[in-house]
Amino acid sequence: MIRGLYTAGAGMMVQMAKQDVVANNIANVNTSGYKKDNVLCQSFPSMLISRLGESQYDSLGQEKILPPVVIGPLGTGAVVKDIVTDHSSGTLKFTGNSTDLAISNEGFYLNGSVIENADQRISESYFVVQTPQGERFTRDGSFKINQEGILQTNQGAPVLSSEDEVISILNDDGHVADDFTVDKNGVILVNNQEIARLKIVNFAEQRNLEKEGAWMRAKAGEYTVVENPGIMQGYLEMSNANAVSEMVTLISVVRAYESCQKVVQAEDELMSVAIDQVGSVK
Repeated sequence: MIRGLYTAGAGMMVQMAKQDVVANNIANVNTSGYKKDNVLCQSFPSMLISRLGESQYDSLGQEKILPPVVIGPLGTGAVVKDIVTDHSSGTLKFTGNSTDLAISNEGFYLNGSVIENADQRISESYFVVQTPQGERFTRDGSFKINQEGILQTNQGAPVLSSEDEVISILNDDGHVADDFTVDKNGVILVNNQEIARLKIVNFAEQRNLEKEGAWMRAKAGEYTVVENPGIMQGYLEMSNANAVSEMVTLISVVRAYESCQKVVQAEDELMSVAIDQVGSVK
């Protein structure tokens, strides 16, 4: 009975972890460039159950002990193995804002049509930004230009160029440029003159990336600079988390938690009967 409490309790902890992850996905459904998370679970080592103590009488009336009969494996609960990020691409949304940029070479869907040919897709690419902790990577292209003309994220992190320098969008007179364009290769043009090129990179192993606040951090491995990232100006990549799908998952998680909770209650009642009635001394 005590083992049943532990098994059900472990199941409740797993469902709580899933609920936290799903709730975070729902909260970021409208966050541009957000990548949803999924929970991977694994079971504790199972136990092999056998039926013991059976006997039968032979023709002479002698009792004979029978060998154990294998019943089968018994699960002992589950545990969270890892929380992994789904790096699949989101849909593109037109904003018309010149500082909004999206990477479109992975075959995004725009108005129901694939932008790029499937044979030309590469592994998912990222903008590179400079933070106090070093280079970080993001799919969120909702950039801004500060008073000094530096292209930066909403969090204030400068966007890096292919020369590993901050990008200053200025006119010849040193003032912030009101009008600039970004071509599909990430080249930034002011008055038809190239001033910088966005640094777009991809990783052969996306599992080497982990979330760190608003950005991604590389745990290991080197990246490759993308020469033709397919930048689209005036568009944003939306979150790849679907509100309806996440709500359905959340309902399933809550029901699974309630089921484990009922098992705990049932085990508690059995223990109460065993202690108060079966084990009582009269």
